[in-house]
Amino acid sequence: MKIYQIIVPMVGLVGTLYSVRQFRTGINTFFESLLWIMLWLFISLVAIFPDAITFFLSKSIGIKDHINGIVFIGLAILFFLNFKLFNSFKKQNKIITELVRKIALENQAKNENKG
Repeated sequence: MKIYQIIVPMVGLVGTLYSVRQFRTGINTFFESLLWIMLWLFISLVAIFPDAITFFLSKSIGIKDHINGIVFIGLAILFFLNFKLFNSFKKQNKIITELVRKIALENQAKNENKG
């Protein structure tokens, strides 16, 4: 067993647990959480069984290179960073929406008081 076959599934487990937590707190929808969990599972499986998946991919689309370790670690890190960025974007979107609603209601109340 290679080091990336340990590191990448651990990153996938952290991402999966984070996805579940995001769903339970209502930040992500069920579909979004399911999508992220499937992605983490796929990345982990590719890291754990690189030869079987590489063989399948090589038959399907012609990938034959065995530089999987570096690629999988990089992909896992990039997907985790993308996951965090996605959640930050959603959180900011929600905050902006609430702020705009609050300002609109305050402006409406001011206009009603003037009129």
